[in-house]
Amino acid sequence: MIDKRYHVFISSSGPDMQPERSVLAQTLASLGFFSWGLEARTPQTTAFARRQIDDCDYFVLLLGSRYGDLSASGVSYVHLEYIYAITKQKPVLVILHESPETRSPECQEPTKEGQRKFEDFRRQLQRERDMVLTFREPKELEVILRHAMPQLTQRYPSMGWVRPSDVPMKALQLENDKLRQKVAHLTSLSKNRLGTNSAQLKNSLQNGVHIEDESSQLDVPVVSGDEVISFDYRVHAYQDGNFRELRPRRKMTWNEILFAVGPGFRPAAPEDSFARLLNEYLNISALGDVHEVMPRAHATARCQINVRSLHAIKMQLKNNHWIVPIGRDDRHHILWGLSSVGESHLNALMTHQHLETGS
Repeated sequence: MIDKRYHVFISSSGPDMQPERSVLAQTLASLGFFSWGLEARTPQTTAFARRQIDDCDYFVLLLGSRYGDLSASGVSYVHLEYIYAITKQKPVLVILHESPETRSPECQEPTKEGQRKFEDFRRQLQRERDMVLTFREPKELEVILRHAMPQLTQRYPSMGWVRPSDVPMKALQLENDKLRQKVAHLTSLSKNRLGTNSAQLKNSLQNGVHIEDESSQLDVPVVSGDEVISFDYRVHAYQDGNFRELRPRRKMTWNEILFAVGPGFRPAAPEDSFARLLNEYLNISALGDVHEVMPRAHATARCQINVRSLHAIKMQLKNNHWIVPIGRDDRHHILWGLSSVGESHLNALMTHQHLETGS
């Protein structure tokens, strides 16, 4: 019996991929997924497609041998949907035809410009995404999905959807009681932490010690503030009137990451704020990384952290109990905010910085 279902947005180039798209939709349904997507695209359907992508858990891109119908900007609708999905940090599965040139003539791009855009887009997908699979015949897609979707959901967990009637009310009440007890326990521990004097906090930050009460029993791993995480990101670097897209690598401590994103969760904010806040921080600080490759670069823009790294950072901030769920917005999306532990830790970081800078 399926306890949780996920919404999957299927993006494909159009009627030329109808047989393959049908196999995807049928297979996803048999696996317990809801599939969405649009076959006919117009400027009027763009907003609807974006709303569907906003609400989906996973994004599957199916590309044969055509770039797809073009929008007014000259970029195909399927390409625009892909760009929108990655800006929303949706986990992406790409399925490409193994030999697009072998498909029938009516499935090929009719113009040289279309063929060039298709090849560029195909190379971009292979370069950017970590889950890229290929197929030759529509019947192969069922086997591909049955192996790929469990990997995708395991690698990138999502909230999904649970039918209310599938959960007995008694079990919900018991779970609610357990959560209330846990909240009361954590509140008590937080008050104890708040009583720790500033000298202890400053010493803990300098020595990378994560302060915990002896009675605190955490069943998830935590990291100390001075431990380092390394990740890559994309950035547009500008020099002499031109720009290049670079992929520098950044090293940051967990204290630096909390310092960068923590204020953005005062007050509580949706989950996509993690990506926005980190990308904004990188936009401000990327020039130093860029100068290693382009010493005369004078500006940077459009920084975007690697999706897998973003997921690891979000999970660790949650595992450290620095940022916790505190409610839902009017669209029932989870809101995240600083916990009392995270608030205390961030305040100590700010105090420490003020002491160091004298400001």
